[in-house]
Amino acid sequence: MTWSLVKTEGLAPAPRGACCCVALGTQVLVFGGADRVPVSFSDLWVLETEGGKYEWTRITPLYAPGCKVMPRSGATMTAVGDLLYLFGGTEPVSNVIFNDIKVLDPKTWTWSDVEVTGTRPPERHSHSTGCLADTCLLVYGGAGYQGPMSDVWIFNTLQNGWTRPNVSGEQPPAREMHTGVMVDPTTLLIYGGRGAEFKVLCDAALFDAKEMKWTSIEPTPFSRCAHSAVVVPGAPASASAAGGSTEGGASGKAEEGADAAAGSGGAAATSSGGDCRVLIYGGYSGEAVEGDVLQIDPRSLEIELVRRGPRESDKDGTVPDIRFAHSAVVVPVAGGSGAGSAHAMVVFGGVNPGEDLNDVAVWAE
Repeated sequence: MTWSLVKTEGLAPAPRGACCCVALGTQVLVFGGADRVPVSFSDLWVLETEGGKYEWTRITPLYAPGCKVMPRSGATMTAVGDLLYLFGGTEPVSNVIFNDIKVLDPKTWTWSDVEVTGTRPPERHSHSTGCLADTCLLVYGGAGYQGPMSDVWIFNTLQNGWTRPNVSGEQPPAREMHTGVMVDPTTLLIYGGRGAEFKVLCDAALFDAKEMKWTSIEPTPFSRCAHSAVVVPGAPASASAAGGSTEGGASGKAEEGADAAAGSGGAAATSSGGDCRVLIYGGYSGEAVEGDVLQIDPRSLEIELVRRGPRESDKDGTVPDIRFAHSAVVVPVAGGSGAGSAHAMVVFGGVNPGEDLNDVAVWAE
């Protein structure tokens, strides 16, 4: 596995962090986010990756009567069936935090409001959302007006109703700017984030939505917040097989800290089950902005360093700059070895101590 920096075609989105990213086959959909001014966005972009071309197209959406989609960062966008559900986020200038749901139909690029039944969750941003059992949104944590949260909520898209389930098991501490990915249709894996008193967390935990129970929680050696996480199908690969190294990298100090990240920067991913692995990239450790790639086994929660970087031995222009509040998704790629299809992690944007970013990097198998 190796990094490549791709030269995109077409007009690219403005540099930003904390945007939503969703993979639609070989396309990467980007919505919203904010820069460090801060200016927040409500624009829609599609990056086509098929054939390795990587071409941007700006989408001009339609709006159902009465529907408005306010600019925001730190929201989540989740694919459920043929629709995309936007939840939460914040507008950093006004400090307004949202708990609304908007739905986007990618066939027509039409935004619509969702008439919700039941009690809505408290407003939040920097949370995680996954697709539960093909019909629901599973929301965990985030930051509201009172700080980090640890609650679990379910939105049933067939009934347009919210419920807050009774949850058992040892619950992880409240957090924001974590990542949450579905490692099978009913199991959520969360990792890292920022907790009370701005502590950057290092734990991984599993939530079983069939039992509505936290089944395990494990500390790791790597504290991270405002990182990205994706689920990659297939058997885990060792760091040695992937060319990993524990050599020291050139990670810079974060001058502005993780406060510059309005969200986790990564959209929650889903998996069809079977063997898979979770890749963690970048983020803020509490001391430095990172560029490492980590791998978590979704069964044991064991974690390993796959590649440290950037390293002094890396040639310029071959490895992405350190970053946090970026986004990442997995797309299928041609030319993989073995019987199954190959996949690549596509990373977009984010921020680092020096600048806002709008570049595209690919971690390919």
